[in-house]
Order: sequence, then C-alpha cells, then structure tokens
Amino acid sequence: MTNPTTRRSFLTLIGAGLIASSAEASDSFVLSGTVTYAAKGAIPPGRLTIRLEEQGIMDAPARGIAAITVISKGDRHSIRFSMRVKRSALRRAVDPGFTVRLERHGRLIATNTTKQGYSGRGKASLQIEPILY
Repeated sequence: MTNPTTRRSFLTLIGAGLIASSAEASDSFVLSGTVTYAAKGAIPPGRLTIRLEEQGIMDAPARGIAAITVISKGDRHSIRFSMRVKRSALRRAVDPGFTVRLERHGRLIATNTTKQGYSGRGKASLQIEPILY
C-alpha cells in the first residue's frame, strides 16, 4: 500500500512543476519579422543569424536576449523569421537592438550597418547590406 503522505508530497511536486512551466511560458513571447536585402536582387545564399541583444551598455559586450539562425537559399528578396523572447530579459535591457549577419563558408557576406532597435512591440523589419571586400 502507498503511504498517503508520500503520495501527497509527490503530487505537490508535480503541481509545482506544472506551475513553473506555466510561469516560464508566460514570461516569453514569439517575436516575428522579416529581413530584407538593401542591394538589388535576392538575399544571397548562406546562414542568416539574427540576434536580439542588449546594445546600450558602453564598453561592454552585447548580452544576448534571443537568437535564431535561418538558411537563405538565395531565391528570396526577404526572409521571415520568428524567435522566442523572454519578457524579463527584454525588460532588463537598457537599449535592445538587432545584429544580423549573413555568412557563407565562414565569410561575412552581408550585415546590418545601422542600429536597428526594438521597442518590445510589433514585428521587426530588418535590413542587411552587402559587405564589399
């Protein structure tokens, strides 16, 4: 026979786990947007890395808030993305903004050259420019 106290403790632990999972889910949201290419033509093929990060602290490396990697096949003028963002991390950020890099075989092909901030509302519309070597 099962001990009722042990069973009650076990059910309490399960309930606490479910509450924690719900709290974690409510602390995040899905941010979607598009990346377009400033030059004529389609976004070149390669790995597109989109990072939302803390960019407002002087003399400190940018602290990541969220990131996603999307593969460009070279056949579209814009690429849609979506990433899960923690609300708590976004609230703590002084000046959140995006860093976007398009790389192929370890070489940087395109990036965003201007600050593209994020206010915490709506979709993100980002633009990258080709790197000229």
